Amino acid sequence: MKKKKLFKEVSREDMAKGGKFLVILVIVYALLSFGVNLIVPLEFIELIVAKGVSLLLGVMGIRSEIILGEPIKIILSASTVQISYLCTGLMELFILVAAVVATTGIEWKKKLIGVIGAGITAFAFNLFRITVTILVLSSFSLETAELTHDLLFRISLFAVIVGYYFVWYYFSTK
Repeated sequence: MKKKKLFKEVSREDMAKGGKFLVILVIVYALLSFGVNLIVPLEFIELIVAKGVSLLLGVMGIRSEIILGEPIKIILSASTVQISYLCTGLMELFILVAAVVATTGIEWKKKLIGVIGAGITAFAFNLFRITVTILVLSSFSLETAELTHDLLFRISLFAVIVGYYFVWYYFSTK
């Protein structure tokens, strides 16, 4: 009786493509991480995120004040929220951009659209994530807010990166 294989054999060509993808992904991610941090002060990026969150809170009738510093702080009536590097969504954005750039067989126009979409997606999701966490913090216990924060952060790392890349790749190869 013939044994059925769980995985199909991978050709050397496919292994080389995968290796090339990973090498380019790591290089682009590293260049973006170091390059952006050299060009744009982290406080400026944190401030943009804090202003976006503050604007969303204002639309919901929640007053907030932004205090400059490292990290940036959003002061609410009952609590203070810090916006750190991980809150900016830069890590997710850099991974997405690196994955889009590293993908072979896709024309540069579609890659450019993918990079722009990655920026919008990462920024919007992070504003949503921080705003939801603040709303939970103002309505529930600190423990519940921490759980919400941690859960949404993990979702953003996985769902936003993998989900966005899947959707972009699917439509780019149609």
